[in-house]
Amino acid sequence: MILVLDLGSSSTRAMLFDEEANLIEGSIARRAFQFNAHNEDDPAAAVQRVNEVIAELQSLTNPQSPITHIGLSCYATSLLALDENYVPLTPVYTYADARSADDARALRQTHDELTTLHRTGCRIRANYWPAKLTWLKRTQIEVFKRARWFCSLPEYICWRLFGVFGAGISIASWTGLLNREHGDWDEAWLRALGVRREQLPPVAPTSSPLSRSDGGGAGGGGRWPMLKDAILHPAIGDGAAANIGSGCTDTSAIAVTIGTTAAMRVVCPITNHQSPMTPPSLWNYRVDPTHELTGGATTEGGSVFAWAQRALNLKNTIDLERDLHQQKPDGHGLTVLPMFAGERSPGYAEDVRATLHGLSLETTPLDMARALLEAVAYRLAMIHDSLRELADANAVLVGSGGALVASPTWCQIIADVTNTPLLISDEAEATAKGVAVLASLKVGRFEGRGRQTFKPANLQTCKPNLVHHKIYRAAMARQQELYDKLI
Repeated sequence: MILVLDLGSSSTRAMLFDEEANLIEGSIARRAFQFNAHNEDDPAAAVQRVNEVIAELQSLTNPQSPITHIGLSCYATSLLALDENYVPLTPVYTYADARSADDARALRQTHDELTTLHRTGCRIRANYWPAKLTWLKRTQIEVFKRARWFCSLPEYICWRLFGVFGAGISIASWTGLLNREHGDWDEAWLRALGVRREQLPPVAPTSSPLSRSDGGGAGGGGRWPMLKDAILHPAIGDGAAANIGSGCTDTSAIAVTIGTTAAMRVVCPITNHQSPMTPPSLWNYRVDPTHELTGGATTEGGSVFAWAQRALNLKNTIDLERDLHQQKPDGHGLTVLPMFAGERSPGYAEDVRATLHGLSLETTPLDMARALLEAVAYRLAMIHDSLRELADANAVLVGSGGALVASPTWCQIIADVTNTPLLISDEAEATAKGVAVLASLKVGRFEGRGRQTFKPANLQTCKPNLVHHKIYRAAMARQQELYDKLI
């Protein structure tokens, strides 16, 4: 069996999968939590959550089917400082902590952002380490000086629980400090930030386990009998895991996920040791040493529809979905910028805010709700246009995420705007499944069968409507015109 630990942004979960990466029924343990007001996590609490979910699953294990592998996924981009004894000096600073935004702006004045993007796969923004380390040095200089280690949450968890300290290449790439060409920490950034290479965890290859702990396996000397012979694999980013778990394992499929926020991503091979150029609207992370994950994420997603329901007093019922579906494409006359919390991809205008333009006395709450759904789809379509440079000509979309799956209307809008078939995955645990798939493939259990073995079935396919596509593209151009005027 494979134990998967999913360090999410709202819960920590443990799950058991069989050797073919199928979730074992009833084997999910979960602990919910929330980041604090500064969008920080508590390292001690994070360790406790993992301890609790592992302990809960221990009673479900079958001695005849021992746990042989442990895989982890984690929310993208976290940072904490440790002293020489691996004791935290800081909370876990998460991707959502924007206090380093001014430091990111200052760094963009002295470092060319597009050059940095092509070198590291990441822009110079508040959610990556260069800005966060600069902020820490500026605001907590004594902590910065005392730090023996700077690491991500998975490295700290693996050290505390399993006695292993090293960064998987996937998690390392999410920091903004990984050099894409060398697959190791970027020397140019280290010099600029005043950080020594020895202060960062070694980047471990993901083609083999990190380590087998001495005397007792990854279970840490018998703390958990069920893990005494298990091998620990390096952690991977949740976005990379979700792509693999939803079957988007190569350039034939582009994943689109809409939860609170939204993202589109495609897995690309690294050929001849060369990474393809990253389009300016996108970012680039690693899945493993031979595959990259390229995509874009938006701050807008299900949160936009949730705002519409709350502000416009719309009840989330079958009737609402039916009424939204019956409205004509762009039939409301509105032009909307849906960036209620600033923009990430494709334009990275952090200070832009949402705008509803064209309101009249005839505009209804339903008109505004439909316009917001279409507006989010337009922003995703811009990411999709950039990904088309990397994906196959006939690549399909594979959709997931609670907000998207809950709205067939939204699914159809996205298919129409992109003029691309949208398949809705039936994989409820795509992130955890992706971790299990990669753990299986790394040890050669499915040698010769490849990642295609794990493509899930699909519940629904939305076929694009070409007439609607032309209407939406005209509306999308109108949205871009408004964006250009405001920005």
